[in-house]
Amino acid sequence: MEKVNKVVLSQVITPRDPQSYKGNYGKILIIAGSTHFGGAAILCSSAAVHSGAGLVTVATTPEKFTAINVKIPEAMTIDYHSKKDLQLAIQNSNVIAIGPGLGTSSVAKGLVKAVLTNTNAEQTIILDASALTIIAETDLLLQSEANLVLTPHQGEWQRLSQLPIAQQTPENSQAKLRELNPKAILILKKHLSEIYYQDKILQIQAGNPGMATGGMGDTLTGILAGFIGQFGFSIKTISSALLIHSLIADDLNEKNYVVLPSKIIEKLPKYMAKFSQK
Repeated sequence: MEKVNKVVLSQVITPRDPQSYKGNYGKILIIAGSTHFGGAAILCSSAAVHSGAGLVTVATTPEKFTAINVKIPEAMTIDYHSKKDLQLAIQNSNVIAIGPGLGTSSVAKGLVKAVLTNTNAEQTIILDASALTIIAETDLLLQSEANLVLTPHQGEWQRLSQLPIAQQTPENSQAKLRELNPKAILILKKHLSEIYYQDKILQIQAGNPGMATGGMGDTLTGILAGFIGQFGFSIKTISSALLIHSLIADDLNEKNYVVLPSKIIEKLPKYMAKFSQK
């Protein structure tokens, strides 16, 4: 198992071209939130914006528009009940993150199906939270022309893989991922989170118990979307997104008993500037 260290951050987070515009840094679609879980959409989209995504669109329930527009004026909003608007947003996005706070309603199931069946090989789909539960509980298959990134915690991975937590060894998890989709990347969120991609298994050497709070996974999904949108789909990009999330949390944990996801988000631009210096 390969250990991921800070070297990867300087390899991935490169200085921006002086002649840049927002279209150079990814068009991100985040499909998230529901009546009872609007905060997940806010954290996910805020993390994407703060990690440098060029354009972020949030597809959510309309009752959450005002909160998102006030908290994250940089993000656009669309109603995920509108099939026409959703289809257009899917087509126009480089990276689609779906699942945070989405729930498992019939509407949510339709959204997951729409994303899996209407994307192409030039796009990346990040499946998180409710999206993983929907796939585990329905006959939807992890098949898509797009690049797939799965981000379960151990309980979600148990539902998806049918591997009890005690049996989630690197060998078993790698074998199960090959069954589900051999081209996908798995981020198994746990103490010292692991990344699985084809024949590679990587482990993050960062993280702390102060991160055990609601919204932490939603924040990671947003960072992943922002990084992939800017730096492309690769194991290095995904490793760097996961690592910077935990490194910032470790710094915060030195003086804070609990690490709030919103505090990680605030520090992202400064940390990215630090590691972009050659």
